[in-house]
Amino acid sequence: MYFGACYYAEQWPEERWERDISLMREAGFNLVRLTEFAWNKIERSEGQFTFDWLDRLIEMFGSAGIQVILGTPTASPPKWIMDRHPDMYKRDMYGHVRGFGTRMHYCFNNADYPSYIRKLVGAMTERYKNNANVIGWQIDNEFGCVDTTWCYCDTCKAAFQGWLKRKYSTIDALNESWGTVVWNNMYNSFEEIETPKLTVYQLHNPGYQLDFRRFSSEAVCRFQDIQIGIIRSAAPHQKITHNMMGTFNEIDYYKLAKPLDISGLDVYANFPDNEPINPYTPALHHDMTRGFKQANYWVLEHQSGTPGAHILKVTPKPGELRRWTYQSIAHGADALLYFRWRTAVAGAEQHWHGILQHSGVPGRKYDEVRQVGAELAKLAPHLDGSIVCNQAAIIRCFDNDWVFDIQPHNPGYKYLRQVKNYHRYFIEKHTGVDVVSPTADFTKYNFIILPHLALVDDALADKIYRYVEIGGTVVMDFRAGAKLPDNRMRSEVLPGPFKKLLGIEIDDYGIIPEGESQQLQFLDGKGVSSAGYASSIWYDVVDNKTAEVVAEFTSDYFAECPAVTCNAYGKGKAYYIATELDASARTRLLDRICKETGALPEWNVDHPLVEVTVRRREEQNIYFVLNHSNDLVSFTPPTGSVNLFTDEPLATEVELEPNGVLVFSNSLV
Repeated sequence: MYFGACYYAEQWPEERWERDISLMREAGFNLVRLTEFAWNKIERSEGQFTFDWLDRLIEMFGSAGIQVILGTPTASPPKWIMDRHPDMYKRDMYGHVRGFGTRMHYCFNNADYPSYIRKLVGAMTERYKNNANVIGWQIDNEFGCVDTTWCYCDTCKAAFQGWLKRKYSTIDALNESWGTVVWNNMYNSFEEIETPKLTVYQLHNPGYQLDFRRFSSEAVCRFQDIQIGIIRSAAPHQKITHNMMGTFNEIDYYKLAKPLDISGLDVYANFPDNEPINPYTPALHHDMTRGFKQANYWVLEHQSGTPGAHILKVTPKPGELRRWTYQSIAHGADALLYFRWRTAVAGAEQHWHGILQHSGVPGRKYDEVRQVGAELAKLAPHLDGSIVCNQAAIIRCFDNDWVFDIQPHNPGYKYLRQVKNYHRYFIEKHTGVDVVSPTADFTKYNFIILPHLALVDDALADKIYRYVEIGGTVVMDFRAGAKLPDNRMRSEVLPGPFKKLLGIEIDDYGIIPEGESQQLQFLDGKGVSSAGYASSIWYDVVDNKTAEVVAEFTSDYFAECPAVTCNAYGKGKAYYIATELDASARTRLLDRICKETGALPEWNVDHPLVEVTVRRREEQNIYFVLNHSNDLVSFTPPTGSVNLFTDEPLATEVELEPNGVLVFSNSLV
């Protein structure tokens, strides 16, 4: 178990380093991340490398028993490079230059930048490839963070044209795929195609927009591959990772993660997207990151203080940092680095707080981190080799995430809203769930949920059919099968390729405006109904053919039409949800499916804000119980359980205080 922080030594006097390292050692640190924004400190002018300061720093950490991840500092190319190559700057959809002063200001497709990267990263790798204190590398920093993927410059235009030519071969094939006959948008050559800049109505052809997103995502992957190739050729024994952003969707993280040795995550629990602080959003980030490679992962930045730049977010209260830390570990993190060690006194992030305040004086956060360090020293032997194993999976598809960004159907709607709805059920029910790619092995799971599978190709449709035929259970929902892989609508009755699997046809559909709802009731198969449930966002008017009607609408012109169906197919079952169910309806339905498929928790706590997660190691189950509530919660642990913090047997009845954490096992094999 790696444990430590991100350290920006270049921001502090060298005389301070020894004090910081001493405090880190006392806190139980064994790993730090360095240099991801230190380009000028290493190469102030071209080819003039200065490593003596970094040599001393790494040696000091090594002497303290603390190892190092080096970040390649390519997220912020220095001004001397940008002045030579002003065409390296990104341009936005309005044609404006996104200039110097922050970071991620470079274009991924620029032809000049890689030569500087090869010199810098090559020199760093050559210098530290045999340094026993350097265990790995983080490539760049936070690809896909906050509109940093899409660039509309002339270089990207030419690269996009080349990408399209390789994909479609002929301009006629592209015109057919995009349907450019609509609005007289046909092209006579690939050279006529622009990047999707601002236009009248602020609309673009959906196929065109989807291809630009695919192209842009692949450009980032190619950019990352340059650095991976440099490092791997010189230092194949050192791990390579990148700090991804969980639910962020500018890049297909499955493809970005594929060549990495291990997935990485930056997580800030007190900084959720436009929603109250809650345990479900960071849990989803963790489960998604574990799913990028279907393996344990590293948290390369973990909130340690108040997040914020020009404004501040909510300050973590005493005990929250410890609780969020254990949530990360519970979901499969094998390394955890706090961001940051000390709060910066200058720059854009001087209000993004670290373990130490601006003063550098240890306070309550440091004491909390030191407590966690001591606890992890005891837990490490149990965690070593342990993994998260689940019986259910949610399939996150980046193509469909992009499809709903391009055409949200209902104003403001997001693909991830439905993903979050399903995922929250599992957290509240203390039942683990994986979040994986459409290319994952479905047969590992008792049942899978495929949110908003609008865009689907024949291979994936066949894979879903085969999975159900051999006994799997799938859950699909509205818009399933509506689109071809090029983002055109299918010219067949919905749900398109899934009509036989789901046993239904869809005659009509529409949105349910924001703030409105439709009523529905569940049927028990014996003519007895249970009303009082509601739905929102969307409705399908379902014509049932062979399926069981699980629930039906009770209002509007589609009253008595199915809202939820279940169709037997082969040895398995295929459920269809024709709307967005409210929380109570969603719980009732997924309770039924979990019971049918055996995807039930091994052990439970009767409180929705108490999270129960399990890591497994051979015959040992390691239970993490996290009290995210303000309540004192009582529960009965499994027989024979042992508190791994104290090595003492648990009582038959345990009380967990608000903000409390308990880690125990019912086996000490």
